[in-house]
Amino acid sequence: MSGVVVEKIIEMFIIMIGGFTAFKTRLVDENTTKKMSDLLLMLISPLLIFQSYQIDFNMKYFLGLLWTFLASVATFAFMIVLSGVLFRGKDERIPVEKVGAIYSNCGFIGIPLVDGILGSQGVFYLTAYLTVFNILVWTNGIWIMGEGGELKSAWKNLISPAIIAVFVGILCFLLQIRLPEIVSEPIQMVADMNTPLAMIIAGANLAQADLRSSLKDQRLYFVCLIRLIVFPILCVIPLYLMHLEFQIAFTVFIATACPAGATTIMFAERYGRDARYASEIFTVTTILSAVTIPLLSMAAAKILA
Repeated sequence: MSGVVVEKIIEMFIIMIGGFTAFKTRLVDENTTKKMSDLLLMLISPLLIFQSYQIDFNMKYFLGLLWTFLASVATFAFMIVLSGVLFRGKDERIPVEKVGAIYSNCGFIGIPLVDGILGSQGVFYLTAYLTVFNILVWTNGIWIMGEGGELKSAWKNLISPAIIAVFVGILCFLLQIRLPEIVSEPIQMVADMNTPLAMIIAGANLAQADLRSSLKDQRLYFVCLIRLIVFPILCVIPLYLMHLEFQIAFTVFIATACPAGATTIMFAERYGRDARYASEIFTVTTILSAVTIPLLSMAAAKILA
């Protein structure tokens, strides 16, 4: 398992180096990065979400999907409430810290980890976590990051491309509506751009950051502590109390234990927050997760088994 973690992190950083180099050589600038973020959030990510539901229907899997959905809601509720307690004050970086702590990189890191440990059934269950993630990050996440936390502004995002993709995807899964290959193939080709483009954007933002200075910032380490250790450990509690099937509980745990997601950077770009600080949180949590994920996963596996 640790080998899978390290391999995926190395792959991520190789792509990030490309984005870093592109910015340093002026191939892209801040405006280009923002446009790429919009393209990722408004087109590519929604197509990736939709494609995850283009699979055959199975009742056992469907019930497992529902339980995973409930477990995911419970863990996210836990993290959202705790973040309100842990991150307080008037510092302008707090919204970035909250979103970075609550919303993990459950897609790029989570999918290969779950696949490597639990196989295809675990990946299927992970789509339920990803569904809850996308609903909440496009409502609660924008409420935190957006226009002064206005609730109406957050709820309007329920009609965003990502949320539409979630509900259309679920409908197609339940009714077994499968797109013809001539349509599905180009959609999948665009969806496959999600990870590399997200990493290029992260690298470009990192090129604008003063990493030496950020490593001296105690607040950054506090965010890392919450994201990588506190939240994963505490979220074992509701998972254990729900007496879930091991594959479901461990899938949700792995997704929760992942480092901060690149979505934090995209939203910081889009809503005028500190995207450089978001990139620092993303980078440092990703590096440290190479140690925290294997160690915590071994302990969680014994508890949840």
